[in-house]
Amino acid sequence: MRRTLLTGLVLLLLVGIVTVFYIQGQHGAYSYYDSTHRISANRANTNIGDPVWGTGNSSNATLYIYYTLKQSTGFVLARAPRGSSGQPLGDPQSVVRFSNDFGLAESDSVLSMQLSPDGRYLAIDGTGDHGEQVWIYDTQRMTINLTPAYVLGNFLHWMSGGTGHSFLYRPMFPQGPAAPMDSNGWNPGLWEVDAATGAHKNIDIHVPSAYLVDAISSPDGSRIIYSTTVGLGAGSDTWLMNSNGTGITHLFNNPGGAQSIAALFTWSPDGKTVAYERLSDSPIPFLPAGLWIMNAAGGQQYRLADADGGHGYAPVWSPDSRKIAFVARTNVGNRQADLQMQSLQCAIAVVDVTTRQSWIAASASQTGVQLNYNPSWTADSTSITFTASNPVNRVLGGMPRYWSARAVGPHMQAAVSPLTPVMAHVIAGS
Repeated sequence: MRRTLLTGLVLLLLVGIVTVFYIQGQHGAYSYYDSTHRISANRANTNIGDPVWGTGNSSNATLYIYYTLKQSTGFVLARAPRGSSGQPLGDPQSVVRFSNDFGLAESDSVLSMQLSPDGRYLAIDGTGDHGEQVWIYDTQRMTINLTPAYVLGNFLHWMSGGTGHSFLYRPMFPQGPAAPMDSNGWNPGLWEVDAATGAHKNIDIHVPSAYLVDAISSPDGSRIIYSTTVGLGAGSDTWLMNSNGTGITHLFNNPGGAQSIAALFTWSPDGKTVAYERLSDSPIPFLPAGLWIMNAAGGQQYRLADADGGHGYAPVWSPDSRKIAFVARTNVGNRQADLQMQSLQCAIAVVDVTTRQSWIAASASQTGVQLNYNPSWTADSTSITFTASNPVNRVLGGMPRYWSARAVGPHMQAAVSPLTPVMAHVIAGS
Protein backbone atom coordinates (compact mmCIF):
# COMPACT_ATOMS: atom_id res chain seq x y z
CA MET A 1 0.00 0.00 0.00
CA ARG A 2 1.72 -2.66 -1.29
CA ARG A 3 -1.21 -2.73 -1.55
CA THR A 4 3.47 -2.16 -0.65
CA LEU A 5 1.18 -3.84 0.11
CA LEU A 6 3.77 -4.43 0.16
CA THR A 7 2.49 -5.92 -0.32
CA GLY A 8 2.52 -10.52 0.13
CA LEU A 9 5.75 -12.45 -0.02
CA VAL A 10 6.55 -13.69 -3.49
CA LEU A 11 8.80 -15.83 -5.56
CA LEU A 12 10.41 -13.82 -8.34
CA LEU A 13 11.91 -15.91 -11.11
CA LEU A 14 14.01 -13.71 -13.35
CA VAL A 15 16.94 -14.58 -15.60
CA GLY A 16 17.49 -17.77 -13.65
CA ILE A 17 17.41 -15.95 -10.30
CA VAL A 18 14.75 -16.80 -7.76
CA THR A 19 14.19 -14.01 -5.25
CA VAL A 20 11.76 -14.29 -2.38
CA PHE A 21 10.20 -11.11 -1.08
CA TYR A 22 7.01 -9.14 -1.30
CA ILE A 23 6.82 -5.59 -0.06
CA GLN A 24 3.78 -3.54 -0.56
CA GLY A 25 4.09 -1.62 1.27
CA GLN A 26 5.08 2.10 3.35
CA HIS A 27 1.50 1.45 2.50
CA GLY A 28 -0.73 -1.26 1.21
CA ALA A 29 -3.82 -2.23 -0.65
CA TYR A 30 -6.83 -4.31 0.16
CA SER A 31 -6.28 -7.01 -2.42
CA TYR A 32 -5.63 -10.65 -3.12
CA TYR A 33 -1.87 -11.23 -3.27
CA ASP A 34 -0.83 -14.09 -5.49
CA SER A 35 2.24 -15.94 -4.29
CA THR A 36 3.90 -15.45 -7.67
CA HIS A 37 4.03 -11.68 -7.28
CA ARG A 38 6.77 -9.42 -5.96
CA ILE A 39 6.43 -7.51 -2.74
CA SER A 40 4.91 -4.11 -3.44
CA ALA A 41 5.66 -1.50 -0.86
CA ASN A 42 3.50 1.12 0.59
CA ARG A 43 5.26 4.11 1.95
CA ALA A 44 5.08 7.85 1.47
CA ASN A 45 3.25 7.85 4.77
CA THR A 46 0.36 5.69 3.52
CA ASN A 47 0.51 1.91 3.88
CA ILE A 48 -0.03 -0.97 1.45
CA GLY A 49 -3.81 -1.49 2.06
CA ASP A 50 -4.21 1.66 4.06
CA PRO A 51 -6.78 4.31 3.30
CA VAL A 52 -5.59 6.56 0.49
CA TRP A 53 -6.89 10.08 0.74
CA GLY A 54 -6.23 13.42 -0.91
CA THR A 55 -7.76 16.75 -1.73
CA GLY A 56 -7.61 16.54 -5.48
CA ASN A 57 -7.39 20.34 -5.40
CA SER A 58 -6.68 23.01 -2.78
CA SER A 59 -6.36 22.70 0.98
CA ASN A 60 -10.03 23.74 1.28
CA ALA A 61 -11.27 20.97 -0.99
CA THR A 62 -12.94 17.78 0.14
CA LEU A 63 -10.62 15.00 1.30
CA TYR A 64 -11.21 11.68 -0.44
CA ILE A 65 -10.35 8.04 0.06
CA TYR A 66 -9.70 6.21 -3.22
CA TYR A 67 -10.62 2.62 -4.09
CA THR A 68 -10.36 0.13 -6.90
CA LEU A 69 -13.72 -1.57 -7.36
CA LYS A 70 -14.62 -4.75 -9.22
CA GLN A 71 -17.33 -4.46 -11.90
CA SER A 72 -18.48 -6.80 -14.65
CA THR A 73 -16.67 -4.59 -17.17
CA GLY A 74 -13.37 -4.58 -15.26
CA PHE A 75 -11.81 -2.43 -12.55
CA VAL A 76 -12.87 1.17 -11.91
CA LEU A 77 -11.29 3.82 -9.73
CA ALA A 78 -13.69 5.29 -7.19
CA ARG A 79 -13.60 7.71 -4.28
CA ALA A 80 -15.55 8.60 -1.15
CA PRO A 81 -15.27 11.64 1.14
CA ARG A 82 -12.98 10.99 4.09
CA GLY A 83 -14.18 11.27 7.68
CA SER A 84 -12.22 12.57 10.65
CA SER A 85 -10.93 9.11 11.57
CA GLY A 86 -9.87 8.19 8.03
CA GLN A 87 -13.07 6.29 7.28
CA PRO A 88 -15.24 6.73 4.14
CA LEU A 89 -18.38 8.83 4.45
CA GLY A 90 -20.71 6.95 2.15
CA ASP A 91 -20.26 4.53 -0.73
CA PRO A 92 -17.39 5.11 -3.18
CA GLN A 93 -18.40 6.74 -6.48
CA SER A 94 -16.69 5.81 -9.74
CA VAL A 95 -14.44 8.46 -11.30
CA VAL A 96 -12.57 6.66 -14.12
CA ARG A 97 -12.17 3.25 -15.73
CA PHE A 98 -8.80 1.52 -16.12
CA SER A 99 -7.37 1.00 -19.60
CA ASN A 100 -6.33 -2.25 -21.32
CA ASP A 101 -9.39 -4.13 -20.00
CA PHE A 102 -7.67 -4.27 -16.62
CA GLY A 103 -9.79 -6.20 -14.15
CA LEU A 104 -11.55 -8.50 -16.60
CA ALA A 105 -9.19 -11.42 -15.96
CA GLU A 106 -9.53 -13.21 -12.63
CA SER A 107 -5.76 -12.98 -12.21
CA ASP A 108 -5.78 -9.14 -12.39
CA SER A 109 -5.14 -7.47 -9.04
CA VAL A 110 -4.11 -4.17 -7.47
CA LEU A 111 -1.14 -4.41 -5.13
CA SER A 112 -1.00 -0.88 -3.76
CA MET A 113 -2.57 2.58 -3.98
CA GLN A 114 -0.61 5.59 -2.73
CA LEU A 115 -1.33 9.30 -2.93
CA SER A 116 1.55 11.69 -3.66
CA PRO A 117 2.73 14.01 -0.86
CA ASP A 118 1.23 17.03 -2.67
CA GLY A 119 -2.11 15.23 -3.09
CA ARG A 120 -2.08 15.76 -6.84
CA TYR A 121 -1.45 12.21 -8.09
CA LEU A 122 -2.53 8.71 -7.09
CA ALA A 123 -0.25 5.78 -7.94
CA ILE A 124 -1.95 2.43 -8.53
CA ASP A 125 0.31 -0.61 -8.83
CA GLY A 126 -1.54 -3.32 -10.72
CA THR A 127 -0.60 -6.78 -11.89
CA GLY A 128 -1.92 -9.39 -14.30
CA ASP A 129 -0.76 -12.27 -16.44
CA HIS A 130 1.42 -9.94 -18.54
CA GLY A 131 3.28 -8.42 -15.58
CA GLU A 132 3.14 -5.44 -13.26
CA GLN A 133 2.48 -1.82 -14.28
CA VAL A 134 1.72 1.51 -12.60
CA TRP A 135 -1.23 3.77 -13.37
CA ILE A 136 -1.07 7.43 -12.33
CA TYR A 137 -4.38 9.19 -11.68
CA ASP A 138 -4.39 12.99 -11.87
CA THR A 139 -6.76 14.02 -9.06
CA GLN A 140 -7.39 17.45 -10.61
CA ARG A 141 -7.83 16.55 -14.28
CA MET A 142 -9.39 13.19 -13.32
CA THR A 143 -7.37 11.30 -15.96
CA ILE A 144 -5.44 8.04 -15.65
CA ASN A 145 -2.40 6.83 -17.60
CA LEU A 146 0.26 4.13 -17.43
CA THR A 147 3.40 5.77 -16.04
CA PRO A 148 6.13 5.23 -17.03
CA ALA A 149 4.79 4.14 -20.41
CA TYR A 150 6.06 1.05 -22.23
CA VAL A 151 7.66 -0.45 -19.12
CA LEU A 152 6.76 -3.29 -16.77
CA GLY A 153 7.85 -2.63 -13.21
CA ASN A 154 6.94 -1.90 -9.62
CA PHE A 155 5.93 1.22 -7.74
CA LEU A 156 7.93 1.45 -4.49
CA HIS A 157 7.25 4.77 -2.71
CA TRP A 158 6.63 8.42 -3.27
CA MET A 159 9.68 10.56 -2.57
CA SER A 160 9.57 13.17 0.17
CA GLY A 161 10.50 16.76 -0.66
CA GLY A 162 11.24 17.94 -4.19
CA THR A 163 8.23 18.37 -6.46
CA GLY A 164 5.94 16.44 -4.15
CA HIS A 165 5.02 14.02 -6.92
CA SER A 166 8.12 12.00 -7.84
CA PHE A 167 8.28 8.32 -6.96
CA LEU A 168 10.78 5.49 -6.70
CA TYR A 169 10.23 2.73 -9.24
CA ARG A 170 11.81 -0.61 -10.02
CA PRO A 171 11.87 -1.09 -13.83
CA MET A 172 11.79 -4.72 -14.90
CA PHE A 173 11.07 -5.17 -18.64
CA PRO A 174 10.79 -2.84 -21.66
CA GLN A 175 7.65 -3.06 -23.78
CA GLY A 176 8.23 -2.54 -27.48
CA PRO A 177 10.39 -0.10 -29.45
CA ALA A 178 9.02 2.95 -27.62
CA ALA A 179 10.41 1.79 -24.27
CA PRO A 180 12.93 4.21 -22.71
CA MET A 181 16.50 2.98 -23.17
CA ASP A 182 19.88 4.34 -22.14
CA SER A 183 23.07 4.34 -24.19
CA ASN A 184 23.80 0.76 -23.14
CA GLY A 185 20.36 -0.58 -24.02
CA TRP A 186 18.22 -1.91 -21.18
CA ASN A 187 20.33 -1.78 -18.02
CA PRO A 188 18.28 0.05 -15.40
CA GLY A 189 18.86 0.49 -11.69
CA LEU A 190 16.43 2.40 -9.45
CA TRP A 191 14.29 5.00 -11.24
CA GLU A 192 12.96 8.30 -9.94
CA VAL A 193 9.83 9.04 -11.98
CA ASP A 194 7.98 12.37 -12.27
CA ALA A 195 4.25 11.60 -12.10
CA ALA A 196 3.37 14.83 -13.92
CA THR A 197 5.49 14.21 -17.03
CA GLY A 198 6.39 10.52 -16.92
CA ALA A 199 10.07 11.43 -17.25
CA HIS A 200 12.52 9.33 -15.27
CA LYS A 201 16.03 9.61 -13.88
CA ASN A 202 18.08 6.45 -13.44
CA ILE A 203 19.87 6.10 -10.08
CA ASP A 204 22.84 3.75 -10.41
CA ILE A 205 22.75 1.28 -7.52
CA HIS A 206 25.56 -0.84 -9.06
CA VAL A 207 23.36 -3.94 -9.36
CA PRO A 208 20.58 -4.86 -11.82
CA SER A 209 17.09 -3.66 -10.95
CA ALA A 210 16.04 -7.32 -10.59
CA TYR A 211 18.14 -7.48 -7.42
CA LEU A 212 16.32 -4.56 -5.79
CA VAL A 213 13.96 -5.52 -2.95
CA ASP A 214 12.75 -2.21 -1.49
CA ALA A 215 13.69 1.48 -1.47
CA ILE A 216 12.30 4.52 0.37
CA SER A 217 13.42 8.11 0.90
CA SER A 218 13.91 9.79 4.27
CA PRO A 219 11.24 12.23 5.53
CA ASP A 220 13.32 15.21 4.35
CA GLY A 221 13.98 13.58 0.98
CA SER A 222 17.78 13.77 1.33
CA ARG A 223 18.55 10.04 1.62
CA ILE A 224 17.31 6.70 0.32
CA ILE A 225 17.56 3.42 2.15
CA TYR A 226 17.27 0.29 0.03
CA SER A 227 17.93 -3.44 0.08
CA THR A 228 19.10 -5.94 -2.53
CA THR A 229 19.41 -9.69 -2.93
CA VAL A 230 21.03 -11.81 -5.61
CA GLY A 231 18.64 -14.73 -5.24
CA LEU A 232 16.98 -17.37 -3.12
CA GLY A 233 19.15 -18.48 -0.21
CA ALA A 234 21.58 -15.56 -0.54
CA GLY A 235 20.07 -13.31 2.12
CA SER A 236 20.09 -9.55 1.57
CA ASP A 237 22.18 -6.39 1.84
CA THR A 238 20.92 -3.02 3.05
CA TRP A 239 22.32 0.27 1.78
CA LEU A 240 22.02 4.03 2.32
CA MET A 241 22.71 6.73 -0.26
CA ASN A 242 21.99 10.35 -1.03
CA SER A 243 18.82 10.86 -3.03
CA ASN A 244 20.87 11.72 -6.13
CA GLY A 245 22.63 8.34 -5.98
CA THR A 246 25.93 9.52 -4.51
CA GLY A 247 27.56 8.39 -1.29
CA ILE A 248 26.39 4.77 -1.33
CA THR A 249 27.12 3.14 2.04
CA HIS A 250 26.70 -0.54 2.86
CA LEU A 251 24.84 -0.73 6.18
CA PHE A 252 24.61 -4.47 6.88
CA ASN A 253 24.27 -7.96 5.45
CA ASN A 254 21.77 -10.61 6.46
CA PRO A 255 23.07 -14.09 5.51
CA GLY A 256 20.58 -16.40 3.83
CA GLY A 257 18.16 -18.35 5.97
CA ALA A 258 15.23 -17.64 8.23
CA GLN A 259 14.16 -13.98 8.27
CA SER A 260 17.08 -12.63 6.23
CA ILE A 261 15.38 -10.48 3.55
CA ALA A 262 15.29 -6.87 4.77
CA ALA A 263 12.25 -5.06 3.38
CA LEU A 264 9.22 -2.89 4.17
CA PHE A 265 11.37 -0.02 5.43
CA THR A 266 9.58 2.93 6.98
CA TRP A 267 11.15 6.01 8.58
CA SER A 268 9.84 7.44 11.82
CA PRO A 269 8.22 10.87 11.34
CA ASP A 270 11.12 12.54 13.19
CA GLY A 271 13.61 10.90 10.79
CA LYS A 272 15.70 9.34 13.58
CA THR A 273 14.67 5.69 13.37
CA VAL A 274 13.84 3.16 10.65
CA ALA A 275 11.46 0.26 11.17
CA TYR A 276 11.61 -2.69 8.82
CA GLU A 277 10.83 -6.36 8.56
CA ARG A 278 13.11 -9.34 8.01
CA LEU A 279 11.26 -11.75 5.75
CA SER A 280 12.15 -15.41 5.43
CA ASP A 281 14.50 -16.29 2.58
CA SER A 282 12.50 -19.37 1.67
CA PRO A 283 10.39 -20.82 -1.15
CA ILE A 284 7.55 -21.05 1.39
CA PRO A 285 5.85 -17.70 0.71
CA PHE A 286 4.08 -16.66 3.92
CA LEU A 287 6.32 -17.55 6.86
CA PRO A 288 6.29 -15.10 9.81
CA ALA A 289 8.70 -12.14 9.76
CA GLY A 290 10.62 -10.23 12.41
CA LEU A 291 9.87 -6.56 13.11
CA TRP A 292 13.08 -4.58 13.68
CA ILE A 293 14.20 -1.00 14.25
CA MET A 294 17.56 0.70 13.68
CA ASN A 295 18.94 4.21 13.65
CA ALA A 296 19.36 6.12 10.40
CA ALA A 297 22.94 4.86 10.04
CA GLY A 298 21.96 1.19 10.35
CA GLY A 299 23.13 0.83 13.95
CA GLN A 300 21.41 0.14 17.28
CA GLN A 301 19.33 -2.66 15.80
CA TYR A 302 16.64 -4.26 17.94
CA ARG A 303 14.12 -6.95 17.25
CA LEU A 304 10.73 -5.81 18.53
CA ALA A 305 8.20 -8.50 17.68
CA ASP A 306 6.98 -11.22 15.35
CA ALA A 307 4.98 -9.88 12.40
CA ASP A 308 3.03 -11.35 9.54
CA GLY A 309 5.39 -12.20 6.71
CA GLY A 310 4.99 -12.10 2.98
CA HIS A 311 1.64 -10.38 2.50
CA GLY A 312 2.99 -6.85 2.13
CA TYR A 313 1.64 -5.30 5.33
CA ALA A 314 4.22 -2.68 6.28
CA PRO A 315 4.74 -1.35 9.84
CA VAL A 316 3.22 2.07 10.53
CA TRP A 317 4.73 4.69 12.86
CA SER A 318 2.57 6.76 15.17
CA PRO A 319 2.81 10.52 14.49
CA ASP A 320 4.77 11.03 17.74
CA SER A 321 7.39 8.41 16.65
CA ARG A 322 6.87 6.43 19.87
CA LYS A 323 4.83 3.43 18.70
CA ILE A 324 4.54 1.17 15.68
CA ALA A 325 1.37 -0.53 14.51
CA PHE A 326 1.78 -3.73 12.53
CA VAL A 327 -0.09 -6.82 11.36
CA ALA A 328 0.51 -9.89 13.50
CA ARG A 329 -0.36 -13.36 12.27
CA THR A 330 -2.50 -15.25 14.81
CA ASN A 331 -2.36 -18.75 13.27
CA VAL A 332 1.42 -19.17 13.17
CA GLY A 333 1.22 -22.93 13.61
CA ASN A 334 -1.05 -23.42 10.59
CA ARG A 335 1.10 -24.87 7.78
CA GLN A 336 -1.60 -24.22 5.20
CA ALA A 337 -1.39 -20.50 6.02
CA ASP A 338 2.34 -20.64 5.24
CA LEU A 339 1.43 -21.53 1.67
CA GLN A 340 -1.98 -20.01 0.89
CA MET A 341 -2.96 -16.36 1.16
CA GLN A 342 -6.59 -17.19 1.86
CA SER A 343 -5.70 -19.10 5.03
CA LEU A 344 -4.13 -16.14 6.83
CA GLN A 345 -5.58 -15.04 10.16
CA CYS A 346 -4.23 -11.78 11.53
CA ALA A 347 -4.67 -9.03 14.10
CA ILE A 348 -3.60 -5.43 14.64
CA ALA A 349 -0.68 -5.23 17.06
CA VAL A 350 1.23 -2.31 18.55
CA VAL A 351 4.72 -2.06 20.02
CA ASP A 352 6.11 0.71 22.20
CA VAL A 353 9.53 1.51 20.75
CA THR A 354 10.99 2.70 24.06
CA THR A 355 9.86 -0.17 26.31
CA ARG A 356 9.71 -2.75 23.47
CA GLN A 357 6.43 -4.03 24.86
CA SER A 358 3.93 -5.22 22.28
CA TRP A 359 0.24 -6.06 22.51
CA ILE A 360 -2.78 -6.95 20.38
CA ALA A 361 -5.05 -3.95 19.81
CA ALA A 362 -7.70 -5.63 17.63
CA SER A 363 -8.32 -9.24 16.59
CA ALA A 364 -10.87 -11.57 15.02
CA SER A 365 -12.49 -12.15 18.42
CA GLN A 366 -13.56 -8.50 18.36
CA THR A 367 -14.35 -7.91 14.68
CA GLY A 368 -15.70 -11.36 13.91
CA VAL A 369 -13.72 -11.73 10.67
CA GLN A 370 -10.51 -13.47 9.66
CA LEU A 371 -8.33 -10.55 8.52
CA ASN A 372 -7.57 -7.39 10.50
CA TYR A 373 -5.03 -5.19 8.73
CA ASN A 374 -4.06 -1.81 7.22
CA PRO A 375 -3.61 0.22 10.41
CA SER A 376 -3.38 4.01 10.27
CA TRP A 377 -2.95 6.29 13.26
CA THR A 378 -5.07 9.19 14.40
CA ALA A 379 -3.24 12.50 14.76
CA ASP A 380 -2.96 12.21 18.57
CA SER A 381 -1.26 8.76 18.38
CA THR A 382 -3.85 7.17 20.69
CA SER A 383 -6.11 5.32 18.26
CA ILE A 384 -5.82 3.26 15.09
CA THR A 385 -8.22 3.06 12.18
CA PHE A 386 -8.02 -0.29 10.38
CA THR A 387 -9.96 -2.51 8.04
CA ALA A 388 -11.29 -5.99 8.69
CA SER A 389 -12.70 -8.58 6.32
CA ASN A 390 -12.72 -12.18 5.29
CA PRO A 391 -10.53 -13.21 2.33
CA VAL A 392 -11.24 -11.52 -0.99
CA ASN A 393 -13.46 -13.17 -3.56
CA ARG A 394 -11.44 -12.72 -6.74
CA VAL A 395 -14.58 -12.63 -8.91
CA LEU A 396 -16.77 -10.31 -6.84
CA GLY A 397 -14.19 -8.36 -4.84
CA GLY A 398 -13.89 -7.99 -1.09
CA MET A 399 -16.18 -6.74 1.67
CA PRO A 400 -14.07 -4.73 4.13
CA ARG A 401 -15.31 -2.70 7.05
CA TYR A 402 -13.54 0.13 8.89
CA TRP A 403 -12.94 -0.11 12.63
CA SER A 404 -11.30 1.94 15.35
CA ALA A 405 -9.05 0.54 18.08
CA ARG A 406 -7.58 2.22 21.14
CA ALA A 407 -3.77 1.99 21.17
CA VAL A 408 -2.59 3.76 24.32
CA GLY A 409 -0.62 1.01 26.07
CA PRO A 410 -0.38 -2.72 26.81
CA HIS A 411 -2.16 -2.45 30.16
CA MET A 412 -5.26 -0.73 28.78
CA GLN A 413 -8.23 -2.95 28.00
CA ALA A 414 -8.74 -3.33 24.25
CA ALA A 415 -11.53 -1.13 22.92
CA VAL A 416 -12.65 -1.76 19.34
CA SER A 417 -15.67 -0.24 17.57
CA PRO A 418 -16.95 -0.21 13.97
CA LEU A 419 -16.79 3.03 11.98
CA THR A 420 -18.66 2.04 8.81
CA PRO A 421 -21.01 -0.58 7.40
CA VAL A 422 -19.54 -3.38 5.29
CA MET A 423 -18.44 -2.24 1.82
CA ALA A 424 -18.79 -4.31 -1.36
CA HIS A 425 -16.72 -5.14 -4.48
CA VAL A 426 -13.52 -3.60 -3.10
CA ILE A 427 -10.27 -4.77 -4.68
CA ALA A 428 -7.90 -2.18 -3.20
CA GLY A 429 -7.82 1.05 -1.25
CA SER A 430 -8.80 0.30 2.28
